[in-house]
Amino acid sequence: MGRKERFQKRKKLQAKFKNTIIEDKVDDKLVQEFLASEVDKQSVNEVFARNEEIYNFKVDLAVSNTEAKAFLEQFRHEFNQAKFQQLVSDCKKDIINSIVTPFGLGKIVAAYDKAGGNVDTIHNVRDGVYATQKAKDAYDNRGEYNTHEYHQHNKYIEVNRKNSELKKQGKLDDYMTGKKIDPHGKSDLDHVVSAKEIHDDAGRILAGIDGTDLANRETNLKATSRTNNRSKKADTIDEFLKRKDKNLKKLDVLKSKKNLSLQEQNELRKLEELSQIDNEKAKQVDKKARDAYENEVSKTYYTSKEFAQDTIKTGVSEGAKMGLQQAMGLVIVEFFGALFDEILDIYHHGFSNGFDNDKFFNILKERLKRIAQKLQEKWKDVAIAFKDGALSGFISNLVTTMINMFVTTAKRVVRIIREGLFSLFRAVKLLLFPPEGMTYEEAMHEAKKLLATGIIISLGVLAEEYIDKIVRTTVVLEPFADTLTAVFVGAITGLTVTMVVYYIDKRKNDKEMVKALISDTNQKFEKLDILFGELELIKV
Repeated sequence: MGRKERFQKRKKLQAKFKNTIIEDKVDDKLVQEFLASEVDKQSVNEVFARNEEIYNFKVDLAVSNTEAKAFLEQFRHEFNQAKFQQLVSDCKKDIINSIVTPFGLGKIVAAYDKAGGNVDTIHNVRDGVYATQKAKDAYDNRGEYNTHEYHQHNKYIEVNRKNSELKKQGKLDDYMTGKKIDPHGKSDLDHVVSAKEIHDDAGRILAGIDGTDLANRETNLKATSRTNNRSKKADTIDEFLKRKDKNLKKLDVLKSKKNLSLQEQNELRKLEELSQIDNEKAKQVDKKARDAYENEVSKTYYTSKEFAQDTIKTGVSEGAKMGLQQAMGLVIVEFFGALFDEILDIYHHGFSNGFDNDKFFNILKERLKRIAQKLQEKWKDVAIAFKDGALSGFISNLVTTMINMFVTTAKRVVRIIREGLFSLFRAVKLLLFPPEGMTYEEAMHEAKKLLATGIIISLGVLAEEYIDKIVRTTVVLEPFADTLTAVFVGAITGLTVTMVVYYIDKRKNDKEMVKALISDTNQKFEKLDILFGELELIKV
């Protein structure tokens, strides 16, 4: 008799005794007679003999190495098969997600990206890259440079008067040579950072600082000889010194001549005076003046109300776009996932008895309802996706703005920052706020997968430009270049994400398999406990 038959027989016995009524009142006399009576051992043995299969609890616990090996191989096969099925499912989902979100909706959002980001920065405007028309118009309308306005400023006149007194006392230093200026020599008050450079500086205009005030700070007004000042003109110190060193090559030639023309004599005098310049001292003074200038421009603009408002306003806008991208992406991915499930079900079980059957539209209606129901059940996930996307979008806009304070980002880099930071944001969120029941080790493992996904998507964005160019070289495909590129790059990226994530998971599969084996064994022991309990009930 097999296990199934024995189990069914026990169930019948349980059912037989289930409705047995036990009297509440006990006849003491009958109980005493029963206890005093002799046991009919023969009858008891006959009962056990007839029901040997029920009362025989002997179990062979011996397990051979072959049996253990076969069991583990079978368990490993089933475990890996389940992982493979999960891989196929994830692959489908990741491909759809990559096509729809970063390379579908993400590309639509990227159409509004700007080189240099959404907020004007001093670095960008100096390179001619503007985020707003207002800032560009302010620069275009700065007006022509007027030397009189800069050299007749009250601060310029005040410093020049002080220097004249020091010069008479023989205490005025030439900032280019480091020597005292001859009280009887000709000297000028030089704008170390030239007034013309300051007037035309887009960064200064963006900060909204008056050029004449900024040019005539004491740190930017230094005395030097008239020859040196007028040779420098409006050049930077580096440009001037480079030109000066090149011209000094003529000095030895002129000195070697015996008879010099008046023009050559003037040139020789000028070169001899230029040769007294100490390049390092001149550069040190220039650096100090330029640092003070840059600090004032940066501090004024980056602490301004306008910069803060622009950053917050564009951050909210980017957050909304990124949130909508992630929410819509999740809805579309879930829709296609549910749709594919229905298509597979139709393939396996058929649609209806025929397309002319009246039931066809009813069945179609029911399937569409099921898809809608699945989407409705995801509303919390959609809300979370929007929130996460909005926060990461706001942060990515802030990061992009900070980067553009030093380096101008290309449009595609702006998109990489946005997509990459979303993966980083989710990874950090997972580590800081892991789901209930998830250990730190498991959270770290999942965070690695999110970071890997972000890196792969960023590489996909970089490759997208080159793929797009290749597709556009084919005349037939050129009209469909955007769609084909999104599908192709999205599919490749999705496959790569899945394979990389699978590889990361594979490294911890052994631990998971042991845990699964222990869990499976515990479940089987629990079933045995229940079974033995049922047997004890039957014996009673």
